[in-house]
Amino acid sequence: MKERNEKGFTLVEVLISAAILGVGVMGMAAMQGVSLGKNVDANDLSIVTNIAADMMERIQNNRRYSWAYNNLNTTGAGNCLVGGLPAPPPLGIPPITKPQVTQTVQGDCTQWRARILGSNLANGAGLVTATPVAPAGSGAMQVMVRVNWNERGSAQRPRTVMFQSLVVPE
Repeated sequence: MKERNEKGFTLVEVLISAAILGVGVMGMAAMQGVSLGKNVDANDLSIVTNIAADMMERIQNNRRYSWAYNNLNTTGAGNCLVGGLPAPPPLGIPPITKPQVTQTVQGDCTQWRARILGSNLANGAGLVTATPVAPAGSGAMQVMVRVNWNERGSAQRPRTVMFQSLVVPE
Protein backbone atom coordinates (compact mmCIF):
# COMPACT_ATOMS: atom_id res chain seq x y z
CA MET A 1 0.00 0.00 0.00
CA LYS A 2 1.15 3.37 -0.87
CA GLU A 3 1.63 5.96 1.90
CA ARG A 4 -0.16 9.22 1.45
CA ASN A 5 1.25 12.46 2.64
CA GLU A 6 -2.00 14.18 3.61
CA LYS A 7 -1.84 17.78 4.71
CA GLY A 8 -4.53 19.96 6.34
CA PHE A 9 -7.10 19.57 9.09
CA THR A 10 -10.08 17.34 9.35
CA LEU A 11 -13.54 18.78 9.93
CA VAL A 12 -13.58 17.43 13.52
CA GLU A 13 -10.34 19.23 14.37
CA VAL A 14 -11.70 22.51 13.01
CA LEU A 15 -14.95 22.17 15.02
CA ILE A 16 -13.08 21.44 18.27
CA SER A 17 -10.78 24.44 17.72
CA ALA A 18 -13.77 26.70 17.02
CA ALA A 19 -15.51 25.53 20.23
CA ILE A 20 -12.43 26.21 22.35
CA LEU A 21 -11.99 29.64 20.77
CA GLY A 22 -15.71 30.43 21.33
CA VAL A 23 -15.53 29.58 25.04
CA GLY A 24 -12.48 31.85 25.45
CA VAL A 25 -14.11 34.77 23.63
CA MET A 26 -17.30 34.43 25.69
CA GLY A 27 -15.25 34.53 28.90
CA MET A 28 -13.50 37.69 27.76
CA ALA A 29 -16.84 39.29 26.88
CA ALA A 30 -18.17 38.56 30.38
CA MET A 31 -15.08 40.18 31.91
CA GLN A 32 -15.72 43.37 29.90
CA GLY A 33 -18.98 44.03 31.75
CA VAL A 34 -17.35 43.54 35.13
CA SER A 35 -14.39 45.76 34.26
CA LEU A 36 -16.69 48.52 32.99
CA GLY A 37 -18.64 48.48 36.28
CA LYS A 38 -15.44 48.56 38.35
CA ASN A 39 -14.12 51.43 36.23
CA VAL A 40 -17.25 53.48 37.00
CA ASP A 41 -16.87 52.70 40.72
CA ALA A 42 -13.21 53.74 40.67
CA ASN A 43 -14.09 56.98 38.89
CA ASP A 44 -16.77 57.81 41.50
CA LEU A 45 -14.35 57.02 44.32
CA SER A 46 -11.73 59.31 42.79
CA ILE A 47 -14.25 62.16 42.47
CA VAL A 48 -15.47 61.73 46.05
CA THR A 49 -11.94 61.57 47.44
CA ASN A 50 -11.07 64.85 45.72
CA ILE A 51 -14.25 66.52 47.00
CA ALA A 52 -13.63 65.40 50.60
CA ALA A 53 -9.94 66.36 50.47
CA ASP A 54 -10.87 69.79 49.11
CA MET A 55 -13.15 70.50 52.07
CA MET A 56 -10.56 69.25 54.57
CA GLU A 57 -7.96 71.58 53.01
CA ARG A 58 -10.39 74.49 53.26
CA ILE A 59 -10.91 73.78 56.96
CA GLN A 60 -7.17 73.49 57.58
CA ASN A 61 -6.63 76.76 55.73
CA ASN A 62 -9.09 78.43 58.16
CA ARG A 63 -7.81 76.42 61.15
CA ARG A 64 -8.36 79.16 63.72
CA TYR A 65 -12.10 78.84 63.14
CA SER A 66 -12.25 75.11 62.39
CA TRP A 67 -15.02 74.74 64.99
CA ALA A 68 -17.28 76.93 62.81
CA TYR A 69 -17.46 74.11 60.24
CA ASN A 70 -19.19 71.78 62.72
CA ASN A 71 -22.44 70.28 61.36
CA LEU A 72 -22.08 71.67 57.84
CA ASN A 73 -24.48 69.55 55.84
CA THR A 74 -25.12 69.61 52.10
CA THR A 75 -28.28 67.48 52.19
CA GLY A 76 -31.20 69.30 50.63
CA ALA A 77 -30.70 73.01 51.09
CA GLY A 78 -28.44 72.13 54.01
CA ASN A 79 -27.00 74.98 56.01
CA CYS A 80 -24.89 76.32 53.17
CA LEU A 81 -27.40 79.07 52.45
CA VAL A 82 -26.35 82.71 52.33
CA GLY A 83 -26.94 84.30 55.70
CA GLY A 84 -26.68 81.02 57.58
CA LEU A 85 -24.68 81.12 60.76
CA PRO A 86 -21.70 78.89 61.50
CA ALA A 87 -21.76 76.58 64.50
CA PRO A 88 -21.39 78.24 67.91
CA PRO A 89 -17.89 77.99 69.41
CA PRO A 90 -17.10 75.39 72.08
CA LEU A 91 -16.57 76.56 75.65
CA GLY A 92 -13.46 78.61 76.17
CA ILE A 93 -13.14 79.64 72.51
CA PRO A 94 -14.06 83.22 71.56
CA PRO A 95 -16.89 83.67 69.02
CA ILE A 96 -16.39 84.96 65.50
CA THR A 97 -16.10 88.74 65.52
CA LYS A 98 -15.20 89.28 61.86
CA PRO A 99 -17.99 88.99 59.26
CA GLN A 100 -15.38 87.83 56.71
CA VAL A 101 -14.92 84.61 58.68
CA THR A 102 -18.65 83.84 58.52
CA GLN A 103 -18.58 84.60 54.80
CA THR A 104 -15.57 82.31 54.37
CA VAL A 105 -17.24 79.40 56.16
CA GLN A 106 -20.48 79.91 54.22
CA GLY A 107 -18.56 80.29 50.97
CA ASP A 108 -16.61 77.08 51.60
CA CYS A 109 -19.83 75.24 52.37
CA THR A 110 -21.64 76.63 49.32
CA GLN A 111 -18.78 75.72 46.98
CA TRP A 112 -18.48 72.26 48.53
CA ARG A 113 -22.22 71.67 48.08
CA ALA A 114 -21.98 72.82 44.44
CA ARG A 115 -19.10 70.38 43.80
CA ILE A 116 -21.06 67.48 45.30
CA LEU A 117 -24.20 68.32 43.29
CA GLY A 118 -22.13 68.92 40.14
CA SER A 119 -20.41 65.54 40.43
CA ASN A 120 -23.61 63.68 39.38
CA LEU A 121 -23.22 61.23 42.25
CA ALA A 122 -26.40 59.35 43.11
CA ASN A 123 -27.73 60.83 46.37
CA GLY A 124 -24.42 62.60 47.06
CA ALA A 125 -24.26 64.35 50.44
CA GLY A 126 -21.53 65.86 52.57
CA LEU A 127 -21.26 66.34 56.32
CA VAL A 128 -18.58 67.96 58.49
CA THR A 129 -18.26 67.39 62.23
CA ALA A 130 -15.75 69.12 64.48
CA THR A 131 -15.24 67.92 68.03
CA PRO A 132 -13.06 69.74 70.61
CA VAL A 133 -9.99 67.87 71.81
CA ALA A 134 -8.46 68.16 75.29
CA PRO A 135 -7.22 70.37 76.80
CA ALA A 136 -10.38 72.48 76.76
CA GLY A 137 -9.92 75.96 75.32
CA SER A 138 -6.87 74.99 73.24
CA GLY A 139 -8.85 75.30 70.04
CA ALA A 140 -7.72 71.87 68.83
CA MET A 141 -10.49 70.11 66.93
CA GLN A 142 -10.96 66.58 65.64
CA VAL A 143 -12.50 67.29 62.21
CA MET A 144 -14.28 64.64 60.17
CA VAL A 145 -15.35 65.24 56.57
CA ARG A 146 -17.75 62.62 55.23
CA VAL A 147 -19.22 62.21 51.75
CA ASN A 148 -21.99 59.65 51.17
CA TRP A 149 -23.39 58.47 47.82
CA ASN A 150 -24.99 55.43 46.19
CA GLU A 151 -23.33 53.23 43.58
CA ARG A 152 -24.55 53.70 40.04
CA GLY A 153 -25.25 49.99 39.48
CA SER A 154 -28.58 48.29 39.92
CA ALA A 155 -27.80 47.49 43.58
CA GLN A 156 -27.55 51.22 44.53
CA ARG A 157 -25.34 50.17 47.45
CA PRO A 158 -24.55 53.09 49.83
CA ARG A 159 -20.89 54.16 49.93
CA THR A 160 -18.98 56.53 52.23
CA VAL A 161 -15.60 58.25 52.18
CA MET A 162 -14.45 59.86 55.41
CA PHE A 163 -11.39 61.99 56.13
CA GLN A 164 -10.41 62.65 59.73
CA SER A 165 -7.78 65.09 60.91
CA LEU A 166 -6.63 66.88 64.05
CA VAL A 167 -6.70 70.61 63.37
CA VAL A 168 -4.76 72.83 65.78
CA PRO A 169 -4.84 76.64 65.53
CA GLU A 170 -1.56 78.40 64.88
